[in-house]
Amino acid sequence: MNNSINSEPTVTPTPQPGRVHYLFLRSLFRTLLALLLGVITLIALIYAVENWRGKRAWETHRKQVEAKGEVLDIQQLKPPPVPDNQNFAMTPFLAPLFDFKPGTQTYRDTNNLARIQSAFERFPSAPRGAGDWRKGQRLDLTAWLTAFNEQALRAAGKRLEQTNASPSSGNAEAAAVILQLLKEYDPILDEIRAASRRPYARFNVRYDEPNPVNILLPHLAKLKSLVQVLSLKATAELRLNQTDAAIEDLNLAFYLTETIRKEPFLISQLVRCAHIQLAMQPLWEGMADHRWSESQLQVIEQKLRKFDFLADDLFAMRGERTFGNTVISFLRNNRSMLPQLGDMSSNGERNIFDLFAALVPRGWFYMEQLNYDRLFEERVLPGVNAAARRVDPRLIEHNAQLLGNDLRPRFSLVMGHRILASMLLPALVQAHRKFAYVQTISDEATVACAIERHRIANGKLPDSLQALVPRFLDQLPADLITGEPLKYRRTDSGGFILYSVGWNQTDDGGSLSLTGKKGSGNLDLMQGDWVWQCP
Repeated sequence: MNNSINSEPTVTPTPQPGRVHYLFLRSLFRTLLALLLGVITLIALIYAVENWRGKRAWETHRKQVEAKGEVLDIQQLKPPPVPDNQNFAMTPFLAPLFDFKPGTQTYRDTNNLARIQSAFERFPSAPRGAGDWRKGQRLDLTAWLTAFNEQALRAAGKRLEQTNASPSSGNAEAAAVILQLLKEYDPILDEIRAASRRPYARFNVRYDEPNPVNILLPHLAKLKSLVQVLSLKATAELRLNQTDAAIEDLNLAFYLTETIRKEPFLISQLVRCAHIQLAMQPLWEGMADHRWSESQLQVIEQKLRKFDFLADDLFAMRGERTFGNTVISFLRNNRSMLPQLGDMSSNGERNIFDLFAALVPRGWFYMEQLNYDRLFEERVLPGVNAAARRVDPRLIEHNAQLLGNDLRPRFSLVMGHRILASMLLPALVQAHRKFAYVQTISDEATVACAIERHRIANGKLPDSLQALVPRFLDQLPADLITGEPLKYRRTDSGGFILYSVGWNQTDDGGSLSLTGKKGSGNLDLMQGDWVWQCP
């Protein structure tokens, strides 16, 4: 019997090369998919953490700032509405500037708007070298006549009727021709003068515009044009000894300056500074030529005392702070608008803004807002004390330098969350100097009025400023820079020089510093003294 079992050995099949490759790829795909899901999960977690961290940091900062009484929403700074029939800004010449279709900034009547826009097209820019009170110069009215002719040629294609006015800057005939040319603005000025008697002035700026960058302020240019006309008109009237008309025009220029005082925009407050410098030309010329009467000087002095450009400086800066915060809040919810805002940046690094808008977590916008607000508080606001009427140029310049270092274009702008601050902050610190200068010349003009009143009463200039107190001034305004009395001395020509030591905090003996070759340009506010010189 054969007990052997016939069996064949089991043979394991050898995998085919193609199948091995397939199995490897499937395993690799699963591994990569797991890694990808892990990376996505990690990124989502990072975004969630960054969003939470950024929002929490900003909310903590916001509560601390608001507890100090600071405002971070521009809606809380807008002036309250006033009745139209009591509102200066609703006079027919100005009202169309804000006559929008409801809920938009689209004009309802473009014809009316075009009429206003063209109202000053024949008024020329100030002729270069035609006189400047800051340099102790009267206006050259014949140069202004030439400018009117050139502007008329550009606007209408024909020259005005030629005059025989003498080249003398004080020539009465030139003044008379100037006043004749300015008569075309009489209907506008009469309307504005009548409207100025209304109790309120509030332009209907669309403060609730979703994107604050798009808020229109068309009234600023028109107000400045009105003040330019009034300044030139008052100067010409003084040359003809029409002081009653000149004081009315000067007072109206001061009034227009106050109509936008409550607007929380830096540009509005800087336009006010420009108004004051324009109004100073006829004011200065009237004193230089002894045109103003005692009563007129008192009126001017009372107007000047109401100005507080240091308080306006801080108001403007806080308004700019809320503007920046509102812009960043808008961008956080509309990040596609960030590249458009990037065009405002001076460094032109558009690619950074595109990348930032596309990729960053929402929480980074909160961090951007936090750093913007901190830099504003630490680098922009310090240096001006409105209550003490003091300005510290050294601190302001030091902070400006530190801010420049903080915002130096480099990769740390992204990682340090300061990209939006680099767009919104750099130019702001320079505005302090302008406000300090305008308040200084307002103070000097106030003292100059008192000096002229002393001359009228006593037949001579005072030996010192102390002689003005208390009859002509309750108290002397101090130099905003040093806190000491303004510098004063009489000159050999029978005039006087009154000055502040200026931004460089150095007594330069009443010397101006001018830009350009041989000091032929504009006033350099960084150097020299801030001077009121009366020949």
